[in-house]
Amino acid sequence: MNNGGFEIDGFRFSAVSAGIKRSDSNKSDLALIFSDRPSVAVGVTTTNLVCAAPVEVTRERLRGGFSQAVLMNSGNANAFTGDAGLRDSLALTSSVANLLSINEELVIPMSTGVIGHPLPLSRMEEKLPDLVSALHSSSFEHVASAIMTTDTRPKIAISEKTLSNGPLKILGLAKGAGMISPNMATMLAVILVDALVETSLLRKAFRDVNRLTFNRITIDGDTSTNDTALVLAGGSAFSRELKTNTSDQEIFSETLFDVCSSLAKQIVKDGEGATKLVDIKVRGTGSQTAAEKVARRIADSPLVKTAFHGEDPNWGRIVCAAGSAGVSFDPSRIDLWIGSVQIVRAGRLTEGDWETQSKREMANPEFSVTIDLKEGPCEASIITCDLSKEYVEINADYRS
Repeated sequence: MNNGGFEIDGFRFSAVSAGIKRSDSNKSDLALIFSDRPSVAVGVTTTNLVCAAPVEVTRERLRGGFSQAVLMNSGNANAFTGDAGLRDSLALTSSVANLLSINEELVIPMSTGVIGHPLPLSRMEEKLPDLVSALHSSSFEHVASAIMTTDTRPKIAISEKTLSNGPLKILGLAKGAGMISPNMATMLAVILVDALVETSLLRKAFRDVNRLTFNRITIDGDTSTNDTALVLAGGSAFSRELKTNTSDQEIFSETLFDVCSSLAKQIVKDGEGATKLVDIKVRGTGSQTAAEKVARRIADSPLVKTAFHGEDPNWGRIVCAAGSAGVSFDPSRIDLWIGSVQIVRAGRLTEGDWETQSKREMANPEFSVTIDLKEGPCEASIITCDLSKEYVEINADYRS
């Protein structure tokens, strides 16, 4: 990893090994992000009814609108651990708050890993002083690595733009490779902004961006117990305020979108066993909701995803998935493309060697599938990946 010495004012980072990961006790698995002052904080969490203890704590603390530290661990989700799991999460945030000399309500906990096992609390607490003493402005890459589980590489996104009163920097860190179908996956993301953004503006901007990025990806159709995406803004006492003029707000929203979109695509590219990134585009529906519903059904279909892996332009699987999405359309009118190759026109196969041409498109590591239902003016897309033998192998052995 080489991010050219990038730093973001007001934020510091650290990561250590606390022996949480059973497979490799030497890997970093406990991380901390700290802001010099309380930052404006907004976030989204999993819609899964079965949610982890740190998610419960995070939801409660985000109501205050500010955060100053994010304590993250991998290797153990602290999910389905009952009251003991909640007590452990609170104990850890209290301990790190004392070391940082801040209010424990300003500490957001995040966990990811195996479900149903208690945290190794004593080992984690022993490492907290080292974690705090190691805080440094350039160590964000270590955090991105420490929160990985089945990820093969860390996910980092950086964007820099210019506002009317000076430069704007946004840094995003994320993890996720499986159990990904965010309604707000096992996905964790922290986005840091060096400008002070008013809470209602930040909440609306992130809600809109999240809907078009993290909530438009899928790897396996499963929504995790621990999904959390958090934005912290204005960690430095010298942070410039985001002006309320339209131009600056648009630039900020575009920059936030760029970072979240990059992280979302990195997650899908690193999907467990994935070799293809596929953009499923559905257009010609009566509503965006209908378009998204069809796109998600295609994107989650195991039959479609295995065809992607085999580079097989099995258009029949695609249209069958579309037809089972619960959205009304006339099959005799649809058009379908793989990449730039049209396979179906008005419900019938096109003439010519569409199979060879479309297989050539599918041989690329990234390609698109477009289906036009010709029922209205709306459209939506979902980014997915293929389904390989390696995905099965990874998940068959995950807890060992």
